[in-house]
Amino acid sequence: MALLSLSLFMAIAAIAILYKALRFMFAKSPSPNPFDVNPTYEVKPKVIDQKQRDAVLKKGFIKDKIPENLDAIVIGSGIGGLSTAALLAKAGKRVLVLEQHDQAGGCCHTFIEKGYEFDVGIHYVGEMTYQSVSKTYLDQITNGQLEWAPLSEQYDEVLFAEKDKEIRKYPVYSGKGVWEASLKKRFPEEAAGIEKFFKLLEEVKSGNTSSMIVKLIPLWMVWILEKTGLINFVTNFYKWNALTCKEVVWGLTENQELRDIFCYCFGDFGTPPSKAGFPMQTLLHTHFMKGGSYPVGGASEIAFHTIPVIESSGGTVLVRAEVQHILLDQSGKAYGVQVKKGSEHVSVYAPIIISDAGLYNTYDRLLPLNVASASRLWPIVKSSEPGPGAMSIFVGLNCPAEELDIIHKKNAWVYTQNDIDKLTLDYLEMSLEEGMDAEIPLLFVSFPSTKDPEWDRRFPGKTTMALVTLMPYRWLKEWENERVMKRGDEYDGIKKIFGHKAIEQVSRIFPSIK
Repeated sequence: MALLSLSLFMAIAAIAILYKALRFMFAKSPSPNPFDVNPTYEVKPKVIDQKQRDAVLKKGFIKDKIPENLDAIVIGSGIGGLSTAALLAKAGKRVLVLEQHDQAGGCCHTFIEKGYEFDVGIHYVGEMTYQSVSKTYLDQITNGQLEWAPLSEQYDEVLFAEKDKEIRKYPVYSGKGVWEASLKKRFPEEAAGIEKFFKLLEEVKSGNTSSMIVKLIPLWMVWILEKTGLINFVTNFYKWNALTCKEVVWGLTENQELRDIFCYCFGDFGTPPSKAGFPMQTLLHTHFMKGGSYPVGGASEIAFHTIPVIESSGGTVLVRAEVQHILLDQSGKAYGVQVKKGSEHVSVYAPIIISDAGLYNTYDRLLPLNVASASRLWPIVKSSEPGPGAMSIFVGLNCPAEELDIIHKKNAWVYTQNDIDKLTLDYLEMSLEEGMDAEIPLLFVSFPSTKDPEWDRRFPGKTTMALVTLMPYRWLKEWENERVMKRGDEYDGIKKIFGHKAIEQVSRIFPSIK
């Protein structure tokens, strides 16, 4: 009976998809296919002149720069906003991207401080060592101008650095079966649990691929799939997502250190194992299974090569453009945005408004309550909370990397003891005062300059270190409405305490940085 129901559903789904495809094919004036052209352009020499780069990345908002007859406005220039705008541009649409920061790119932007360049969010990216779907997508939105440098085969390293004890190190390898073999060598008595874990990685990966069907069919059909349970015949992804990472992994082994190694990189998606669905962790591991990469020339290359694609159809990306709210007509349909420019408010109009400002900003700040609350996403907005905050520490080292005993072309995940889930949750529950007295339980350590083959040409004789750690938002909430760089001595003092503490802890592992 279940098989009959599934067959019937798949037949209906196939008809629905065919109907949508035929409508698209025979529509009066379909937009050009954004993937119609293969971006096999010759890669141009890297632009390292900062003025030329700023002309692309830091184009300030003024009325005269707003293109006429816009097809769409995108709020926010993170990679989601930029890639959406680039695809629309490749389909012939004129798009305006508005960014409140002074530089486009979101987590893909970089900044220069005291002669050092730092990236704020791109530490490594998977699936760039071969022509994957992800790489093909990035080739499309950058016209093939974005290059990637592979990290070392051992792209991550897990360290347990308990005070007054020898540091325990566990390398994480790319390549099919390599990491699994390494773990079996270190934990021979846990071979069965290790094999099961890696089988689950593949099982959930295939389930994720088939789960994409919900993006291709009407919402009413998705509702039927969910309510009847037929979704579980199409994909196992949602079954696994009902289980936390901790529930699955803790069931594979009693060895706490091995459990922690399986979940070591939860910081990449910002949610501890007991709070995250199991697929989040498995998809991250499979994402890097064939290696990690870093953008040649630094993270800002992503935005630098995406913006010209947006401009090619008459659009542009403007910064220092704080969108106050989305303009709506009486029926609730969006028709523009209002931008704050000094003491003035500028209205900009377009038939399509796309928000890349994030779920909470969009529904709590940019839309009026009566419209936001009518959305099917409103229950999610009101019932969920943002994940844990994080703090980044940027360090410039005035010597070449070759003279330092550090990690090259890889990252380190440093924990102060076992049971990283409990370690994290206990820390997040602390008060600010308790946090200032405690050891930092988790540190992500990276030396970005060692990953970029162009670094020495741009910044010879210098090395950069980036540290990322936990920082509950409530610890700093009282300063949330203060201006950047104008939050006062107490705020700056708190930053220095955590920054110096992080550097001190890392110095025990890499003493040469002192």
